[in-house]
Amino acid sequence: ARNGYLLNYACNIYYGINIVGPSNAEPLPQPPCPAMYQLDIVLKKGKNLAIRDRTGTSDPYVKFKIAGKEVFRSKTIHKNLNPVWDERVSLLVETLREPLYVKVFDYDFGLQDDFMGSAYLYLESLETLDVTLDLKDPQYPDNNLGTLELAVTLTPKEGDVRDAVRNLFKLF
Repeated sequence: ARNGYLLNYACNIYYGINIVGPSNAEPLPQPPCPAMYQLDIVLKKGKNLAIRDRTGTSDPYVKFKIAGKEVFRSKTIHKNLNPVWDERVSLLVETLREPLYVKVFDYDFGLQDDFMGSAYLYLESLETLDVTLDLKDPQYPDNNLGTLELAVTLTPKEGDVRDAVRNLFKLF
């Protein structure tokens, strides 16, 4: 019973729920307390990407960021506006509040790479999806910069009581 109490306490802290004292109210159903989520992504391909080179093509690659931290960079596909990457990545994500920020760049040897567009993938309602992201430039939101196709799976990773208690003690 004590382990269950500690797990609920750790989950409440994890979810930002503060319990001040005993209550006569019906206990609320507890959400599962995943220690993390596994986010599996297949970066399939791009379509009609923006031209950034004088030759009328681009050398695109893709970066994924979560909470401002780069978590993935694809290989560069040279001279192609409809690249096929078919690259897979598995990420451990602590919270669903931070979206996956996807940015596409044109690789330029020896120079600063050119921005080709970006999009956000919001994780809160995600399970298994084939996703098409419309790439935009925040400075020119009406410009069509092409699309990216992804396959995305989000799976909760249930932590055990020891993980929850260990994370709880890290807070103090």
